[in-house]
Amino acid sequence: MYFTGPVLGVVYLLHFDAPYKHARHYTGWTEDLLDRLDHHANGKGARLMNVIWAARIGFILVRTCEGTRRTERAIKNAGGAVRYCPLCTPRPWNGHWGPLPADLVPRHYPCQPAAGPRWILLPATAQAAIAVHADGGTP
Repeated sequence: MYFTGPVLGVVYLLHFDAPYKHARHYTGWTEDLLDRLDHHANGKGARLMNVIWAARIGFILVRTCEGTRRTERAIKNAGGAVRYCPLCTPRPWNGHWGPLPADLVPRHYPCQPAAGPRWILLPATAQAAIAVHADGGTP
């Protein structure tokens, strides 16, 4: 196998619906953006995104640019994702990202509902009817 150089893909910035400890953003790189976002939305992939999913925190895709893993690393090393996030800053910096496209529609991935039994609080009359029926009586 011959090395052909860096692979061109998409660098993306995600904004979390709520902060998780100190983290409010995630920067990643992929060759298939929609597939990668679906992985993140299902708690798979990067460790931070797994933790965000388990904490039931949603996220929004806010920035994208064409680049390599080296571009992603340069963006992460620069730090301060909040400066580049259009949801956190009224006039976000561009830096490696380039200008925001006018047609970029933020894609929102809401948090997943908690797994497990669902409990419903019933009025006292309904609770009494269930209790009578469980004891063998009629409601």
